[in-house]
Amino acid sequence: MSALFAPFTLKDVTLRNRIAVSPMCQYSADDGVINDWHLSHLAGLARGGAGLVIAEATAVSKEGRITPGCAGLWTDAQGDAWAKAVRLIKAAGSVPGIQIAHAGRKASANRPWEGDDHMAAGDPRGWETIAPSAVPFGGGLGKVPHTMTLADIERVKGDFVAAARRARAAGFEWLEMHFAHGYLAQSFFSTWSNKCLWPRF
Repeated sequence: MSALFAPFTLKDVTLRNRIAVSPMCQYSADDGVINDWHLSHLAGLARGGAGLVIAEATAVSKEGRITPGCAGLWTDAQGDAWAKAVRLIKAAGSVPGIQIAHAGRKASANRPWEGDDHMAAGDPRGWETIAPSAVPFGGGLGKVPHTMTLADIERVKGDFVAAARRARAAGFEWLEMHFAHGYLAQSFFSTWSNKCLWPRF
């Protein structure tokens, strides 16, 4: 605890203290574009004094969203909206960070207050999900994802690169990639979700 309020420097980025706000999904974007709610939320967190404020899990592609309300970074318009949030976070003295993600087989879900489950087959708001293997999330209760091809893997890699570049252009100084709890990247590590010959790294 003695170093909690001490600055922390990593390469050319210095945090005013070692308090970091973790990414928290808001499920309130419109086609991936954040709005005034997000600006107020993130600016408020920065004004609270944290050294680092990391924006919510932000989809690298439309198919990579968790829900229809998730934030994205697959278009320049989304990047422009994030740039506004970045300016507010910096104005309050915090370093702006962002978490980029692809939800994989956990995608195409209802927002938490709408059930927090996969959208039913035939729901016009839903979309096809992808994963290393056609194994649904949630013990067989979720949607069966499309098994990724090598071309799919290359496309998603490109989506991550493009999102990272948009994040940098928007002014973010800290980048986190979501490779945890059932999202696409983590699915490659698990023998439960990766039944194919793809590398498990």
